[in-house]
Amino acid sequence: MDEYAQLLMTLAGMAYGQPSDIPGYLAKHPLTSPDWSIHWIAAEVELPIAFAFIARNERTGGYAVAIRGTYPNPLSPAYWDDASFDNPTGPMHPWSVGNDSAAKVSAGTWAAFQAVIALSDGSMSFAQALRAIGPDAVVYVTGHSLGGTLAPVIALWLTEQPNKVVADVYAFAGMTPGNRAFANLFATGSPLAKRVRRYNNDLDTVPYGWDRVWATRNFYSPHPSGGLIVKILIALMALRLKFYGFAAIGTEHVLHSSIQQPAVKYELVAYVLENLRQHMPANYLALLGAPPLPFTLDFGSVVSPRANEQPSNLLSGRLRTIYLRKAN
Repeated sequence: MDEYAQLLMTLAGMAYGQPSDIPGYLAKHPLTSPDWSIHWIAAEVELPIAFAFIARNERTGGYAVAIRGTYPNPLSPAYWDDASFDNPTGPMHPWSVGNDSAAKVSAGTWAAFQAVIALSDGSMSFAQALRAIGPDAVVYVTGHSLGGTLAPVIALWLTEQPNKVVADVYAFAGMTPGNRAFANLFATGSPLAKRVRRYNNDLDTVPYGWDRVWATRNFYSPHPSGGLIVKILIALMALRLKFYGFAAIGTEHVLHSSIQQPAVKYELVAYVLENLRQHMPANYLALLGAPPLPFTLDFGSVVSPRANEQPSNLLSGRLRTIYLRKAN
């Protein structure tokens, strides 16, 4: 297995952690210690809509840009704002900073891209931090889920900046950001040709969006298939997206997973739970043969520290915290 895939999925997973804890994760994790440290990290805010950080390898001088997926707590408005970034429907947006007016991304992807490059550490924006990287630097861009969708988009934007950084992209469980003309910006002859790697679990429905939705219609058969309602919803979505012309970017690396015996008897609930399990960073790390993260994403909602590791700020009778976590 590609050791870079293990490292970069680990960094993509760390992006779900509480920002103040991420430097410590880098210092202690077996794949990042002692070489990697924070170069730039978005400031903690009360409603963390979008998040990213830049890590630097102190030994080689290289950089890794990690973009967070959808905010993991559905009790927070940030989750629903991030979820809107995952929406493929609505008018597509021209890739206005590019050279091809026919190249378009989904409205959700464009909104997410704008939110990410506008992030700030309090003195410098994410865009400014990226532009400050030298043109000869070795740079990797990574992300999981929504972060995996945005990773090639950020890499393309980098090639169009004054520093003209050409990065290698490792996208995990990401969705298709744009149409065929947009995908052509990564084709042979472009700066990013053969530099985009997409790692997808073959039983994760998310990376089948939005160019292969119909292929998920028989997932988890015979159980938990989700029943007739799931098949109808998939058919309707596939039909609707047919007219958008979504096209995948780069080279796909397929990870082979297995179905877990349903823990609940309700078919639709079991289907949703299996979808979540297949999509979680923990499953991707396991499929890559990488060590686990120093925290878990409980039911895709709350970041919890692992064994014997206490959170730095416990939830104290209110839900308005930056990142909700609980002690084991």
